[in-house]
Amino acid sequence: MVSIVIKGGWFHQILGKSAQNAGFAFIAVLGDLENGTQVNTYPNVDEKFVFPLSNYIDDKSTDILLIDTDVFAEPVNEVWVRARVPAIFGFNILFSQFVPDYKYGLIGQTFIACEQKSTGDWEAYLFICEGYNLSAKLRFYPDDSLIETYKSIAKAFWELLLLEPEHICTFCDGYLHYNEFDDEEWHNVVFNRGQVSMETISPVFW
Repeated sequence: MVSIVIKGGWFHQILGKSAQNAGFAFIAVLGDLENGTQVNTYPNVDEKFVFPLSNYIDDKSTDILLIDTDVFAEPVNEVWVRARVPAIFGFNILFSQFVPDYKYGLIGQTFIACEQKSTGDWEAYLFICEGYNLSAKLRFYPDDSLIETYKSIAKAFWELLLLEPEHICTFCDGYLHYNEFDDEEWHNVVFNRGQVSMETISPVFW
């Protein structure tokens, strides 16, 4: 009998389609990391357990991945990731557990990376693909014993997305952002045929 060991979190539902790269099978799931659900308004995790997409971008991909907006002075990459993920994993996956009131990024999707061992059994590692200030990153449960595995997973996942960078989907989404006065603003984001438009409005909570 083949078994599977889940590390770093939990899940109770598989979403969308699976995709494989570099020895890992990636699946979008409904779940969370082991330390429980947190609303991430600011980065507060040890940097060694966070793997930004910006560390994996080369000069050939820059023009496609980095998108100019009216909100940030520097080009951003989370818009591209939000458009790329459904092209791989399907349109029925979730992008945030916190909608609409506490959504601080365009992305907030939990994944598992499944790896088959020499025994035939499987190990699955949970991580979250998320964004902050329209910059995409992967976040793992803090565990020093798994740091090398996390590095391999992050490399495989970002390389999977980068295999066909122009295969992307249109979307209309939004997220909360703190402006220079430390007030919350809701940013509506529309991405269509490589062009992005953003509208800033004051959030209304019910």
